[in-house]
Amino acid sequence: MSRTLLIADTHFNHDKVATYCQRPPDFTQRLIDRWNERVEAIDTVIHLGDVGIGKKANIELILRQLPGKKILIRGNHDREKSNTWWMGHGFEFACDAMMWGNWWLTHEPAKSLPWEQGPNCEGNIHGHLHNIFHGFQIPGAEFTKLHNPWQRLFAVEYTNYCPIEFQEFTYHPDKYLARGLNNG
Repeated sequence: MSRTLLIADTHFNHDKVATYCQRPPDFTQRLIDRWNERVEAIDTVIHLGDVGIGKKANIELILRQLPGKKILIRGNHDREKSNTWWMGHGFEFACDAMMWGNWWLTHEPAKSLPWEQGPNCEGNIHGHLHNIFHGFQIPGAEFTKLHNPWQRLFAVEYTNYCPIEFQEFTYHPDKYLARGLNNG
């Protein structure tokens, strides 16, 4: 049976993110290894943006060795290439935001939920903020909580560099600090 998993902000080959987020020096290989340990070819992995930094050919080589059907919600570091380009270089589908089940998926935290979903939209799952609750080293990034109780942060720094099953993440957000240190 296929599963849906989430990941965000892999930043493959981005040396500075290791410093900004206190990632281990081997974080790119760790992400690849843990993806390969958890994901089967029949699974779907939704990547909430910021795939990698550097030559896109090198990023594509990494993507080709990762199993599963990959969907990309483009992040700020992915937008120099079009959705169509990403679909030709490792992703089955790419967009800038989408509904998955009852969740609004984005890269940056959404300022509001999609009005057309009304009460059916449970919240926004996003990346972008990394480990804002401890260790994030970019000046001016002094966050201690998310701005809205319906926001859920997916940060690989809080998932042990692993993709996480969608339902596991939504049912147990505090296990992954998705609502922050004070639970919103």
